Amino acid sequence: MREGIGSVFLYNMIILFIIIVFGLLSATISYYKAFKVNERLLFMIDKFEGYNNLSIEEMQNFLVSIGYTSNPNGQSECPESKDGGTLLTARNAKHLYCVYYFSDDRGSKETGETNGDREPIYYNYAITTYIYVDLPIAGAFKLPVYTKGERIYNFSDDQKQVSRL
Repeated sequence: MREGIGSVFLYNMIILFIIIVFGLLSATISYYKAFKVNERLLFMIDKFEGYNNLSIEEMQNFLVSIGYTSNPNGQSECPESKDGGTLLTARNAKHLYCVYYFSDDRGSKETGETNGDREPIYYNYAITTYIYVDLPIAGAFKLPVYTKGERIYNFSDDQKQVSRL
């Protein structure tokens, strides 16, 4: 009789271990995918030298092609600013991601340099995407993944950015 009770306990421990391992594995893969999406969106912004109509169109095509989760309620839930950057994404975007623009991204050694005495010499973007998790018992929730890109040199005096499409 002792062996029967011991084997049930052992089976429960094995099942619990398998659930924990697969949970950690799926969380790691989901985070990797969200980070990969962030990096690809930042690449598109760098490619078109800013968050403009060309980069927005390519970003939307990419998000549709990879099957990124659509914005469920059609409204943006992004904060107006993050780490000193201003929000640029549309309020009714097809996909939920946030793009932040940092107008003056200079280091402490470059504080006196400007381009045309009015515009900053560098600008920068950051993106927040979300990992969507839908569990049968716990329900659906999302986790943000924030990535800040490399500095972009401002070649022109009138660098125009798309804001609030």
